[in-house]
Amino acid sequence: MAATPAPRKPSLGARLPGGPLAIWGGILLLGIVALVVTWQFVEPAPPRHVTLATGTAGGAYEQIGSEYADWFQDRGITLETVATEGATENWQRLLEGEVDAAIVQGGTAPPGADEQLEGLVSVAHEPLFVFYRDDALNAAQLLDSRPDTPQRLDTLSGLRIAIGAEGSGTRTLVLTLLEELGLAGSEALETDLLPLGGAAASQALLDGEVGAAAFVMSPNAPLVQELLSAPGISALSQSQALSFSQRLPYLAPVTLFEGVVDPRRNLPPHDVLMLAPATYLVSRKDTHRAVVQLLVEAEQRSQRVHLVGNGNEFPSLEQMDIPVSEEARYFFQRGPGFLHRHLPFWAASLVDRTAILIIPLLTIIIPLVRIAPAAVTWSMRRRIFRWYRQLRVIDEELGRHDVPVARLESDLEQLEKLDHDVSETEVPLSYMEEFYNLRLHIAYMRQRVRERLDRAN
Repeated sequence: MAATPAPRKPSLGARLPGGPLAIWGGILLLGIVALVVTWQFVEPAPPRHVTLATGTAGGAYEQIGSEYADWFQDRGITLETVATEGATENWQRLLEGEVDAAIVQGGTAPPGADEQLEGLVSVAHEPLFVFYRDDALNAAQLLDSRPDTPQRLDTLSGLRIAIGAEGSGTRTLVLTLLEELGLAGSEALETDLLPLGGAAASQALLDGEVGAAAFVMSPNAPLVQELLSAPGISALSQSQALSFSQRLPYLAPVTLFEGVVDPRRNLPPHDVLMLAPATYLVSRKDTHRAVVQLLVEAEQRSQRVHLVGNGNEFPSLEQMDIPVSEEARYFFQRGPGFLHRHLPFWAASLVDRTAILIIPLLTIIIPLVRIAPAAVTWSMRRRIFRWYRQLRVIDEELGRHDVPVARLESDLEQLEKLDHDVSETEVPLSYMEEFYNLRLHIAYMRQRVRERLDRAN
């Protein structure tokens, strides 16, 4: 009775994993996964619309904002300027997230502002102009002094004074100076401090409704030039400017020299000593870095003429109430990078943002692509060797004399199945020689098995 053949493993043929398609597919999958993971760290695209809080209509802050808007427009971004009553309101709008950035006045930062906000760049000194009506001052107050003689701020005591609208930096500064003089708590004086600023305060002064008006404003502002040239209106030269600047570090003593505003009309008609806080840009900490870059660049490229100070100290990273943004410091000191100097803003921003994708490209995808050919070679040889392993088992059986007929029939069936699997397998051209050698060897083993079966029968 013939012995029962031992169970044989099924042919692995074309079902063997690890072919070229599987290897390249695995590399593609890993590359996609790496890119998806890395994409989570890609910075969002710059916003198409940015809001900047400026100040009262017709003021210097509005002019600065208009310059920035042109700069942003050239780079495909809309910068909307938001008119406000001044620095105090600007701080509030920033903290409430209503605007992305703002122009503010030194010395007006609210407590805790540095937790949400960052300074960007100092723009200029904005002097505190105090205009008064010549006929409103009592002769006893001025004695025999002329308008070009420096006077103390408390010379205006008893007058109706427009000190700036609620929410303005002018109002905050004037109240601080009055407090330094011990006058802010005077009930009689408080009733004469009117919440008027900008054009409203200027008109009230010209109409005689107030005796004096205060403005923190650039000498270039049309409103300032109008008041400097108005008959019967004089600018107070502040004799204590140096003293106040020592006590309040965010203030600087500046001189508006005779004729510097308009040499033809000799405006102002005499030197005016004033106090000047620094005007600077502030943004929210979550403001896109591209917006920070554009604001800093816009100020650095500004051709603005500074009529007070030495003209070389702005723009600057100094004279701010809150810490400077590290990104603003980087852009200020290094300027635009290579990409931004040679590409349109949108293209440079895109390349800059997606540069992080180079990491998986260099560390994962390229190395995998380089080892893929070797992996394919190893995979193909592994499959061929496994097929040859089956041939070797059958060859060893044929070397014995007592092989049962049933086992020979099983070997023949196995060889036919193996030949079918090999013929159905796609093989790269570089492996065709080994492929055809294998098929020849399979055919040779089939012939040997048939010969043994013929002899056994």
